Amino acid sequence: MPEVLIVGDEAVNGICHVCNPKKTRVISFPGDTVSDLTRKVLSLTADQPDIESLVVHVGANDVAKQKSEILKKDFNILLNTMGKLKMKLFLSGPIPSPQWGDEKHSRLDMINKRLIKSCSASSVTFIDNLWIYWQRFHLFGRGGRNLNKHGIKLLTANLFHFINKDSNVNIASEEQAPGFLTRKKPFSLIRQKQLI
Repeated sequence: MPEVLIVGDEAVNGICHVCNPKKTRVISFPGDTVSDLTRKVLSLTADQPDIESLVVHVGANDVAKQKSEILKKDFNILLNTMGKLKMKLFLSGPIPSPQWGDEKHSRLDMINKRLIKSCSASSVTFIDNLWIYWQRFHLFGRGGRNLNKHGIKLLTANLFHFINKDSNVNIASEEQAPGFLTRKKPFSLIRQKQLI
C-alpha cells in the first residue's frame, strides 16, 4: 500500500507521473473547492489504512470564485476534519495563476498568513506555495491555468521536502528542487527518469 496519499485539485494531476506508485498515491479532483475535498477526505483515507502521510492540496478554485471570509471558514472545517486522522498531515496552499492580478494575490497572501497560524495551532503542517509560483510564468502551460512539467516537479519537490524533513522552510526556486530530489532517498530523481 502507498505510504503517502496526495489528494487535491487539478494542480496535483501531473504528480503521479513522477511518483513511485508503490510509495505514493495521487488522487486529483479537477475543479474541486475546499468544501468539496473536505467531504471526501475521511472516506478516501478510510479505504487506505496504511497511509502514513496525507497531503491535501486545494484552494486555487476558491480564491478565483469566493470571498475570503467564506474561504477561511471552509479551510477551518477542512483542518478540523483532517485533525481527526491519525497520520502526518499536510495542507498544501493554493498555487497562484500567472493570470491573477494584485487583488487575488493580496487575498491569497492574507489567506496563507491565516492558514500558517491555524495550522501551527493544529496537527497539520502548512506548505506555502505562494512565492514559489507568483509571477513565474515559465512554470505554467499554455493559458497559464495548469502547471507544466517544470512546475509539477517543483511542486513535487516542495511537498516531499516537507513530508521527509518536517521542515517549515519551503523550496523557493526551480534551482533548489533538483538538488533536493537527488539527495532524497527513496524519493529521488536520477536522469529525470527514475520515479520519486
